[in-house]
Amino acid sequence: MISISVVFPVHNEEENIKKLIQDWHLSLNKSDINHEFIIVEDGSEDETKKIIKELETNYPIVNLSQDKKRGYSKAVVDGIFSSKKKFILCTDSDNQIRPDSLIKNLNKMPKKDEFLIGFRNPRKDPINRIVYSKLFRLFHDILFHSKLKDPSCPFVIGLNETFQKLNKEKLLFMKEGFWWGFVGVCIKQKLRIYEVPIEHFKRDAGEAGYKLKNLIRIIIRNLKGLIKIKLN
Repeated sequence: MISISVVFPVHNEEENIKKLIQDWHLSLNKSDINHEFIIVEDGSEDETKKIIKELETNYPIVNLSQDKKRGYSKAVVDGIFSSKKKFILCTDSDNQIRPDSLIKNLNKMPKKDEFLIGFRNPRKDPINRIVYSKLFRLFHDILFHSKLKDPSCPFVIGLNETFQKLNKEKLLFMKEGFWWGFVGVCIKQKLRIYEVPIEHFKRDAGEAGYKLKNLIRIIIRNLKGLIKIKLN
């Protein structure tokens, strides 16, 4: 039996979180997968905290709730290093990636020193996010020569022991755009990455994390983070 910790960074997801956990739990149970949900609640200002607390009584949840928002990167890293199962899957809590993406790839689970990363085919995000990713991938390829189709995809699976090898400090160089930095750290540490196509859905509710007007600022900040990873 496969055992897996599913890490969900969560911020202001009151409209998504209940269905998310219910759907993942049902699907993983049907596939006889031993699991825990590491929910890193990052200082939500809506009813997310309350809903997670209610869900704890019926689902295998490890609730890492924060009083203040510390950012996506810190939430993911805290979730990774709190996971106990043999495998770890990191994904987002907006329900754009569904449990079928895991179930369909159970025969491709990564070995030691490997990570499986999804590529969204097609990607169902607002145009500003897609444009940002296409632009930033050019910088990323220049720095790391990754040649990945979708290096910012929030669907990453690896053995727990492989995740534990990652340089925690370097992972936190990226305040935004965490997965770009994650891929860079993996390449620097000579850890293998391979991609699989996954289905991607439009957001059911809530808003994406950044706006078009912030695009240039985000690109500059993330580029500085990638250069720091490259040089250290």
